[in-house]
Amino acid sequence: METQYNNKEAAADRLATASMIMGIISLVSILCCCPFAFSAIGIVLALISKGAESALRPRAKTGLILSITGLVVSVVLMAATIVFPIVMYKTNPEFRKNMNNAMVESLEQDEQLFRQLYGDDVYEQMKEMFTNGEMPF
Repeated sequence: METQYNNKEAAADRLATASMIMGIISLVSILCCCPFAFSAIGIVLALISKGAESALRPRAKTGLILSITGLVVSVVLMAATIVFPIVMYKTNPEFRKNMNNAMVESLEQDEQLFRQLYGDDVYEQMKEMFTNGEMPF
């Protein structure tokens, strides 16, 4: 009976350690890859390691805190990455002008590439597709 208890304790310790490692990875991976998966796994492992006990183990608690921190920081950075350009576009005329110029340049480069590849203008190809009844997709 005691070996079964020790096995459960050892398994809970391993889960707590894995949770802490996932929390660390979620913080380290914030700027280079998607930390959401690491954060979610860390949170789940911390909660599973608790088992039937009333409190989390110290490593599990650390893993939970690190994973939640990684998740929150990731969400804040992602929101800032989406909101900042929108706010800048709406409020800064110079930024808007630069973005519009970049978009026009990109479209011109795409059209040049299309002409090089297919020998025709994009708009002429589209007109031909629609008049022949072909679906462009």
